[in-house]
Amino acid sequence: MSSVSADDAGLLPHRRETSLPDAVEVRTSSRVHITLIDMNGSAGRRDGSVGFAVADPGLRLVLARGGPPRCDGAADPAEAARVMAAVRYAAAALGVPDTVRVRLHTSVPAHSGFGSGTQLRLAALRGLAELGGLRLADRDLTALSRRGGTSGIGVHAFTHGGFLVDGGHRTRDKDAFAPSRFAEGMPVPPLVYARTPPEHWGIVLALPEGVRGLEGTAERDFMSAHTPLPLSDVRAVAHTVLMGLLPALEEGDLAAFGACLTRLQDMGWKRAHWQRPELRPWRPLVDLMCAQGAAGGGLSSTGPLVYAVYDRSECDDSELVRRIGAAAGRAGLPLASLITTTFGGPAATVLPRGVTATP
Repeated sequence: MSSVSADDAGLLPHRRETSLPDAVEVRTSSRVHITLIDMNGSAGRRDGSVGFAVADPGLRLVLARGGPPRCDGAADPAEAARVMAAVRYAAAALGVPDTVRVRLHTSVPAHSGFGSGTQLRLAALRGLAELGGLRLADRDLTALSRRGGTSGIGVHAFTHGGFLVDGGHRTRDKDAFAPSRFAEGMPVPPLVYARTPPEHWGIVLALPEGVRGLEGTAERDFMSAHTPLPLSDVRAVAHTVLMGLLPALEEGDLAAFGACLTRLQDMGWKRAHWQRPELRPWRPLVDLMCAQGAAGGGLSSTGPLVYAVYDRSECDDSELVRRIGAAAGRAGLPLASLITTTFGGPAATVLPRGVTATP
């Protein structure tokens, strides 16, 4: 995997003159990706994204100084390997040793629609920077991550949390449609809207059993085969976002907000994903969740995560999960997991309990 150092990126992180911790803990949200906006590009920009941070599942890991490098607490060797790959990338990017021990307390499922790779890479960068006494602004940290080559929602969820819209990339900077993995090094898309939704708005997350999201060459080939989209599709999506989702959020109108989420499933980039043979049988899950009390929802990223929003002041969390789970079972839609959560905040870095800074 390619990396970029702070010097390569033209960044000059300053080393703090204060004591350095022997260990740091980094906590991040995950994210739901609602849709890409402009998969046509004729207006001079491409991509553009809508999404939001979710508090659970979240990433929580502790990085401790001293080797040999290893990861404890991972669910399996593949997860441990992903963690240590992120640590090695971060160490090379920052120009610091990778001799750290990692304790993984909670993790975000990979290739499921939560944006786990971006959160893990940014968490490793933030943690190693703190261990090394490096002072990096958020914009420098995100530049070093080389994430955001297509969607900026994961990057902005790490730094801002809440509900987010990014403005995509200028076509002169990015001359073709490509997934983030194949567009590393692109500028991070500008954040054009950020808002913390009302506290009583909840989120229910359902993971279909036996389905995976697109990744690697499969995602690249899908994007190549389905772009550019007709400009009429892009305009419909943009109109729904600008004149539907955003005003509803500003006015605290959950019913209108949810209706817009559901409407987006049948237009533009999201419609293309629902037409995939492995996902098509799961489209009724969105309507099923709404029938059980949610205001609206859809597919996150390339799937398989399906989400919906609901009013926590009117729907009991556990009762909503029970009703949706029972209805999904009756409909022959087996779920690997079903949870409720809230909108997430920005990542946080703290000293683990019992750890002190040393000169």
